This record gives sequence, structure tokens and C-alpha cells, in this order.
Amino acid sequence: MSVSETARRLAASTLETVPVDLLVLVAYVVFATATVGAGVGGTVVLFLVGGVLVLFAPGYAVVAALFPGRPTTRDAGEGAIALSLGSAHDGLLARERLALSFGVSVTLIPLLAVTLGAFGVQLTTESVLATVWLIVGSGVVIGAVRRLALPPNERFDALTIARQSSGEGLLAGDALTKALTVCLLVCVVAAVGSLSVALAGADQSMSFTSASLLTESSDGEFIAGGYPTNGSVGESQPLAVRVTNHHDSAANYTVVAKLQRVDGGSVLASDELFRTGQHVGVDETWTYDHTVTPTMAGQDLRLVYYVVRGPVPDQINEGSADRVLYLRIDVSPN
Repeated sequence: MSVSETARRLAASTLETVPVDLLVLVAYVVFATATVGAGVGGTVVLFLVGGVLVLFAPGYAVVAALFPGRPTTRDAGEGAIALSLGSAHDGLLARERLALSFGVSVTLIPLLAVTLGAFGVQLTTESVLATVWLIVGSGVVIGAVRRLALPPNERFDALTIARQSSGEGLLAGDALTKALTVCLLVCVVAAVGSLSVALAGADQSMSFTSASLLTESSDGEFIAGGYPTNGSVGESQPLAVRVTNHHDSAANYTVVAKLQRVDGGSVLASDELFRTGQHVGVDETWTYDHTVTPTMAGQDLRLVYYVVRGPVPDQINEGSADRVLYLRIDVSPN
């Protein structure tokens, strides 16, 4: 036997053993992660790459873990793979595997958002990529182990299906099968297009400023809670304001703190306690640790923080500020 023939048989044997489709899936996830994480290629490229990453990759990994074998007809011998949608079979056809991968991914998207929110994780690009990696990595490992545990003639083999000229071809089968396949492709394209439009709209509307009022815990961490509700005139209270710039350009931010006596919707008295500013870059966060010293006494006074992006207007109010934070406090005379 020649060296070339030996190499060819060794390569063929290796390809029959190695789950090529799972390796390709992992390679694409690596490529998509690098592309989306770096933000290269422009908006359209990111939509396409990210759409396949979110709408297909997790579902395919889950389906691979659940269905490691190739389909066989129930009334034919083992290894029969030339099937149509109308024939009774066990396992998944290639078109069914692709369709189910898309459906599982679409189902996982809201579950992903709810799970991240339940654990207090913000829905960011990094958290989504990490979750996709967790799902794909788990599915690929479990799917590869289960597939290799089957006899070779029972394993799902993407290369065998790709080499087929009929049967498992994407548009193979009778007229009904072809019509259903075309409908499926149309639905997939429409869904990806809808996601792209939604992401485009979200991208345009996701330019905003976030702000929060925090206190410092005993271990030195800033937390949302434990706010002071009582004080006296001249008594300092420690607080912190956190501002994050989610716009596509850096800007100067100004925080103006006022103590107000209000009656209904009318401000009866207002004292400016301090104002400070900071230049904040894109997606950067500015945390201003400070103390507040009340200058007037009263029940249910309103401590208000106006967060202004860019030039400070002559009249600072709810309409001219990007964000407004409130804290009710009772202040007794000194």
C-alpha cells in the first residue's frame, strides 16, 4: 500500500471519528466572539455574525447533545439515511436538526435574559458571549462524548450527509417536502431580518446616561440601599453618585445636588448643596463619593441630584437634566 493511500485512509478514518460539525461550530463561535467583541466589520457584518451566533449556535450545540445519532427508518435496516419528511424515522434529519437548532436558540434567548436578570447580571455583550460559550461548550462536550459512544454506523456524520447527492439534500424529497423546506428557510430569513431591524433600532436608542445614588457599606463597597432618612441641619451624610456614559462619544458631566422643600408638585424652597463635574469617556463610569450637609430643617424634604450631560443650562430642572435622582429625608433643627 502506498504512502498516499495510507494517508488517505488515515484521514478518512479520522474524519469519520472526529465530530467535524462540532469542531466547525466551535471555530465559528471563536470567530464570532472575536468579531463581536472587537466590534470590527461594520454594523451589517456584526448583525449577521452576531445573529448566527445567538440564533443558531446555542441551539445546535443543545441538539447535538440530545440527538447524537443519525436517523434510521423504522421499517428499514440499520444505517438507512435516505429519508424524506414523510417517512417514519428515529433520530433527526439534517433539515430537522437545523430547524430545531434555530427553534431552540430562539427559545433560549428570553430564558437567557431572565436568568441573567435573576442573578443580577446586566445584559451586556460580555455577559451574552459568556453565556453562549457556556451553552455551546457544554453541548459540544456532551454531544461529542455521546456521539463517540455510538457505533460508527449509528453516529450523526455531517460529512456523509454533505456528500450525498439525494435523500438528505436540503431540497430533496417530494413536492410537499420541498415546500415545507422553502417555508422553513423563509421563516429563518425573516426572523434573522427582524432581529437585525430590532438590533438596529436598539442600537440607535441605546445611547443614554445611567445614574444611581449609592451608599458605602462596611466593607467599602458602594451599594444601592442603606440611605439616610433622618438628619439634622449641619450634620454631614455620606453618599455617592455613579454616572455611566452609554453614548457613542465622551462628554463632560455635571452633578448638581439640591435640598428642596416641596408641597405637592410645587417647590417652596431650594438650596443648592454642591455641584461638581467630570469628563466621562464612552462606556466609562464616574463615581463621586461625597457628603451631604442639610441647610434647612423640615419633614419629608427632597434631596435631588440633577445629572447634566454637556453644557449646564441656566435653569436646571427635570426637563433640562439627563437624569434626576431623589431621596426623601427628615431634617431636624440643630
